[in-house]
Amino acid sequence: MAGFTDRQMKKLFERAAKAKNSGESLTSVFEELSKDFNKAKGSVRNVYYASIKRAKTDGEYGKKFAEGKELSANEIIAFKDGEADELLYKILRGATFGKSVRRTILEMTDDQKTSLRYQNKYRNLLKRERPRVERVRQTIIEDYGKCFNPYEKTARGNRLENALKSEINRLYDRIASEVRAKNVQLEFKVDALKKENAELREKLKNLSKSSLSEYFSPIAVKEEVE
Repeated sequence: MAGFTDRQMKKLFERAAKAKNSGESLTSVFEELSKDFNKAKGSVRNVYYASIKRAKTDGEYGKKFAEGKELSANEIIAFKDGEADELLYKILRGATFGKSVRRTILEMTDDQKTSLRYQNKYRNLLKRERPRVERVRQTIIEDYGKCFNPYEKTARGNRLENALKSEINRLYDRIASEVRAKNVQLEFKVDALKKENAELREKLKNLSKSSLSEYFSPIAVKEEVE
């Protein structure tokens, strides 16, 4: 594409593929690479989508820059106003009572892709929609008498508090990870027990048929002799 080197194009596709696998938004990729390439974010976005369109009819082009992988753009699922307000409310309420944004979002969903989507949306709301944030903060103040202010400068006391929160959150993440791993192990054990139980039932069923046959067959023979 005009204005972009081959190295830049390959890097763009590599980062887009990585973002797709991790659930990261393409918007964040375009913003990151716009600084790296010294290009406007809109230009990076436009060249990416134009490249996807071209690759559909030009196989060699796709192989050159995407190593033959199919190029695609994740469908953007927009937040409705009510959903954005609810997301803000839950995160700010969690922060008000000592939780980090990360922990609050993890408690809202165990899906990594959705979690990242929520994080990105929260950051964008703080950056671009402060009136909405302040409106939701006021609602929380009315409900609880106080609300965390994400725009306050971090003082030394807050830094110490944040360090403690980070340590607690790391502990929470570790425990949650261990619980998830144990749940997976339990699922495997349950499946194995179900399979073993089914096999035992089948053996008992066959054994019952065999025992009945052996029990009644001598009687039948005796009756025939008499």
